Amino acid sequence: MTTTVLVTGGCGFIGHHFCEHVLKNTDWDIVVLDSITYAGSLSRIVGIDLLDQGRLRFVWHDLRSALNETVVRMIGHVDYIVHFAAETHVDRSLEDAVPFVMTNVLGTLNLLNYVRRSQPQAKTAVISTDEVFGPSSGGAFGEEDRFRPSNPYAASKAGAEMLAYSYAYSFKLPIFVVRMVNCFGERQNKEKFVPKTIKRLVSNKKVVIHGYSKKDCASRSWIHARDASDGILFLLGKATPTEFYHLAGEEWSVYDIADVIHQEVTGLPLTDEEVEYVPYETARVGCDKRYVLSGVKVMSLGWCPTVGVEESLRKVVRWTLKHKNWLY
Repeated sequence: MTTTVLVTGGCGFIGHHFCEHVLKNTDWDIVVLDSITYAGSLSRIVGIDLLDQGRLRFVWHDLRSALNETVVRMIGHVDYIVHFAAETHVDRSLEDAVPFVMTNVLGTLNLLNYVRRSQPQAKTAVISTDEVFGPSSGGAFGEEDRFRPSNPYAASKAGAEMLAYSYAYSFKLPIFVVRMVNCFGERQNKEKFVPKTIKRLVSNKKVVIHGYSKKDCASRSWIHARDASDGILFLLGKATPTEFYHLAGEEWSVYDIADVIHQEVTGLPLTDEEVEYVPYETARVGCDKRYVLSGVKVMSLGWCPTVGVEESLRKVVRWTLKHKNWLY
């Protein structure tokens, strides 16, 4: 019998990369469950290699509502579930937190109820974020460190994580949580830092960076969505229910990320004259300077990213320059 994975949010940025990775590296079938919001696009799915093999099906559903009998029947039996579907933009959550609670908390609850009632055998990965910990002031956060979310988006993901853990523990379901760092890659939403920076540079505008200088600016851990997908696929085989796992990537300052992008767009290094620095306190409410996760736990299981950030980023910029429709 063919193995099947249900991917919620499969038309989103990371979700569609995961679908592509599964098609290329397994013989599994895929059911994509998506409501096609501003962050989701069927054009991402259409652009996937191997799509013509008939191994991917699409089911429309908004997880803010419980999965009814028709949707459950359309999905059918699945062996694995990867729950990407979420609202993810911090600035939007600061303007209006309600959609984040509805999608990230209630949506996750509706999915968990579906797992409990209809797919209790399905090993389920609930995808979360490094932002649940708040800013990193010292070393990297480990899986068991305390939560201190500093924006409504992060708080909603912390709530989703705790629901996932409670269902895994209380109902003995094979559910685990994967925390991600800043992902980048082809076909990313234009509101994110990498495509936004590419767009500003091709439009001859200054790069916007949160901070005061090259040496005092925001820093994040970064990973290509393809490597993140590989890590998730690895954990579907290795993860233990109720456990938490970090896909950590590499720490880079936003200036250094922008510099690599600038080199690919212009052929020259980025200079301070081409940067608009925005102080943390005015960039946005609760702006966090640094997020960093420890990837030791997953590395001890035998996984690490296969391609470095710089190599991946340069390829993404070159691809985007050839497909500028993803910038608008």
